[in-house]
Amino acid sequence: MNSIVSIVYLIIFILMLVFVFSTGLLIPIIGKKNIIVVCIVGFIVGIVGGGFFISPIYQDLPYLVGDVHSMIDSNHEFLNVSVNSSNINSSNKINDSINTIKNMKGFKSLESSEFKLMTSKFSQERKKLIEKYLSNKNYSYYGVNSSGVINIQTKKEVDSNEINIIAKWLDYTGGVKTKEYIIYFNANINAFDINDDINMLNEKQISIESITGKNQDSINLVKSLLVSKEQMILICGLLGFLVALISVFFDSISRFFRKFKKK
Repeated sequence: MNSIVSIVYLIIFILMLVFVFSTGLLIPIIGKKNIIVVCIVGFIVGIVGGGFFISPIYQDLPYLVGDVHSMIDSNHEFLNVSVNSSNINSSNKINDSINTIKNMKGFKSLESSEFKLMTSKFSQERKKLIEKYLSNKNYSYYGVNSSGVINIQTKKEVDSNEINIIAKWLDYTGGVKTKEYIIYFNANINAFDINDDINMLNEKQISIESITGKNQDSINLVKSLLVSKEQMILICGLLGFLVALISVFFDSISRFFRKFKKK
């Protein structure tokens, strides 16, 4: 939400509470029998104001904290994305997606160290042969599932040509067909540009697996500390009730503090 809109919403809510307070000050005129009515009105006004004006601000609060944090440190934010190819020969599609990522606003660096192949099912004997083949390639990790899923992690940059070689080996030596593969990337970007980059990646149909970094940690921390939207609206209602109650007994409270001050 725009910061100016947030300020306007907050001012409107405060004016609503001022209205409740002013209504309570009229109790000497409208009679004490209306105290309960004024308190109920205060509660309802608080609920309405909380739902319409405070709720949007409240939901954006974690991201506001994230924006503040990004002003301090904007260099350690990562978008974890994946590029999918349903056709093993569509390396152009992969390269286009990589170029799209590298042309993001605030782009700093790109790392790829994991990929996954989805293949046709194969036997346990074939599984052992695949594991032996992958072990000779010195990958940092590989997991082979006979249902047709092969996960591979490597310390070097993932090359789509290398994936094609594995796919051809699977096909030529055992008739295992590669249906599609996925390459996972970590893109280091400027935290200021993360929202624009997310929108752009969604438009290009590049999947965002997760967001990590110090800025996101701050957002997640604030989210974990906040109560639910419903609880927040109830708190606003109780605040309206409290303002009404204080205004109803404002004269008595003022006299008490004056006497206390004199003593």
